[in-house]
Formats: sequence, structure tokens, C-alpha cells
Amino acid sequence: MAAVQTLPGLTRETVEQLSRSRDEPAWLLERRLHGWNVFEALPMPGKKDEDWRYTDVSKLDLARLAPFASASRERVDSPLRLDASSSGLLTHQNSETLDLFLPAHVAEQGVIFSDLDAAVREHPDLVRQYFMTDAVTPEFNKFAALNAALWTGGTFLYVPRDVDVALPLRTLYTLTAGGMSLFTHTLVVLEEAARVGFVEEYASNDLDELSLNAGVVEIIVKQAAHATFITLQEWNANVLEISTQRAVVDRDATLDWLVIGLGAGRTRANIEAALRGRGASAQMLGILWGHGKQHTDYHTLQDHIAPNTTSDLLYKAALNDESRSIFSGRIRVEKGAQGTDAYQTNRSLLLSDKASAYPSPNLEIEANEVRCSHGASVGKVDKDQLFYLMARGIPREQATRMIVEGFFGDVLQREPVEAIRDNLAELIARKMDSSA
Repeated sequence: MAAVQTLPGLTRETVEQLSRSRDEPAWLLERRLHGWNVFEALPMPGKKDEDWRYTDVSKLDLARLAPFASASRERVDSPLRLDASSSGLLTHQNSETLDLFLPAHVAEQGVIFSDLDAAVREHPDLVRQYFMTDAVTPEFNKFAALNAALWTGGTFLYVPRDVDVALPLRTLYTLTAGGMSLFTHTLVVLEEAARVGFVEEYASNDLDELSLNAGVVEIIVKQAAHATFITLQEWNANVLEISTQRAVVDRDATLDWLVIGLGAGRTRANIEAALRGRGASAQMLGILWGHGKQHTDYHTLQDHIAPNTTSDLLYKAALNDESRSIFSGRIRVEKGAQGTDAYQTNRSLLLSDKASAYPSPNLEIEANEVRCSHGASVGKVDKDQLFYLMARGIPREQATRMIVEGFFGDVLQREPVEAIRDNLAELIARKMDSSA
């Protein structure tokens, strides 16, 4: 088992002790303490808060969760099962970094791919410029502020101007200790005309105590750059996942963003793309598989700030057993963002009479020359499709699985990296089999 450091609650002294143990520079301690001050000033979200009315965390006792756990001898495999030699891979376990593999030809192009602790030491100017200053700030919400104060390990990816990283880079966050709080942090920066595919995975073994991950993802895509970003979450049912993920996309830049939620007992995620440069575009895709008593609550924002920007969101959830899905999506077109072209679609497939879905698509438009649409639907498996398959000798369980695979198929087909697309399809099939 991992060595879990227990302290009398989360305090300012905890933050200071963490910074001293890493011999961090004064500016970083200052930012940690600023995050702590914001965390203390903001109230804990409750049911009276509109954005949190479906996910009650008011009774979450952070003092009962240890703020740090060292790595252990246990290992948690990557959900995707990709060959590490065909990509760069950074592996974290609990609150520590385990190992890093980065092909030499990628490093020779000036690509920086490391844990955040190492990046602070080796590239302080870059980290100081981008870390929680642009995409996500501590003021975003209470849990982002807590992450700013107590993050450990983390991932830093920097792609220089005009560099095209042909192979995918990956980071794997794993958890082997129950009863702890984890503060994962991913910071991705693409300079002008850069291009990269990046995958972050979250996985844990069987945990017998409640754990928390209050994670933050920051993505900065500069002019004419192209980022493909995939988040894959497969925590144990005893993990509470509260994440803040936000991308800023500059002029003529492109973001392809795929979110896959397969695990955690409860998930509450903010996922936002800010299109702040003329001609910026974002494709936001989501696949959610619910089983048991899982509870997922996703809030998305397509924020059109500059003119002639484009966004297309498609989130799909297949829900079995007593699982529950909340989706609150918003397209916001700010003043001056003329020529916006935005679409939002949410579809939920109920595989059980006890499963439930609550979609809430929204438009907030302050410009008059726009083309925006949104829609949502909740339905059960088509009886005619099921009958057609079963009439040809296919058992009900297998027929249902085929229908679900088809339901997710149009989302997976939009994933541009073929090797990842195929592995994702296999992973979802395994997940359905294991939770059947």
C-alpha cells in the first residue's frame, strides 16, 4: 500500500509544507497561497447553487481526506493498452511521478514534456507565464482554487512554433490509495502553427474508501495551431471526480476535444472552450457509459468571443442499471462575435428502467449575425432494432451491445488518430462486458 500522509485537515500550513518539501521558488509559493486564500473565501457549493443542484458536495469533509500519498508497489495499467514505445508516456501514481518516456526525435524538436515539478525547475519562465494565469485561474471555482494550492506532480506539455508531433503523447494518472485527495493538473501550450495529439488517462485499482480528485486541465492553442486532446476517466466507484477543464483557442486555431467518462462513483465536470481569436474552431465530443449507481454531471460551454468562430458539440451517454446523467450545455455568443456558427447535441440512451438522464441545452446570444442550434433527446433502445437482431439468432445481451456500439460509433469516427480510435472502441466494449 502507498504511504498516506495524514495531517489535521487542509490548512495554510499544509500548503507551505508542501512547497518547502519541493524547494519551490518564492513566486510559486505565492501562487499556492493565493489559491488557498481564494479557496477559503469561496463557499462550498450547495443544492441552492443552480450549477450544483444535481450534485451535492456540501457534506464533503475534506479534513477526512489525506492531502498526499506516495507511490506504492502496486501498478494500475493504462486503460487504452497502447504500446508505450509508439508514443510519449508520463506516468503518475498517487501524488508522485513514476517515470517518463519521450522519443529522442520529439525532444530534439524542442518539445517539452515533463511533470510540472520538473518543469518549474527546468523551465520556470514558461510555467510562470502560463500556469493558472490564462485558461483557468484560481477564481474559477472553489475546487480550482484548492488545486492551485495543493497540486502535485502534474503534466506540462509545450510544443514550439511550427512543430508537428506526429505521434500521440500521453499522461497516465493512477490511484492506489483510498481515503486521499488528489490534485491532478495538466497544462498544454501550443505555439503558433504547432500540432499535437495528447491523451490523458485516469485509472485506479479497487479502493475501499472514498477518495477525491479535484483536477484542473489548461489548454492554450495559439494562432493556426491544432490540438487533439482526449480525456479518458476510468476511476473506481469510490472516487469523487470534480474537474475544471478549459481551453483557449486563438485566431485560426483548431481544437478537437474528446471526453470519455467510464468510471468514478460521482463526476462533476466543467468543460469549456473559449474561442477568442477570429476563425477559431472547436469540436467537442463526449462518450459517457453509466452503470451501477454512477452519477455524472457535465457542464459544457462553447464560448464565442471573436467573430467568425465555429464550434460543434456532440455528447452521448448510454446508461445502464441505476446510473444517472446530467448534461448542462451552453452556447454563449458574446457581443461582437458576429458570424458565429455553433451547434450542440446531447443524446442519452437508457438501457434500464431505473436509469435516468437530465439534459439542459442553453443558448446565450448577444450578437445578431449568427447561426446557432441546440438539441437534446432521451430514449430507450429501439425495440424494432432489437427484434431485428434477435430474430437473426443474436442473444439479447449481445444485440443490445451492438446497438450501443452503433450509438457511440459516430462520435468515435470523428477521432482523427486511427490507433487511438480503435483502442477506444475496444475499451468501451470491454467496459460494457465487465459491467453487464
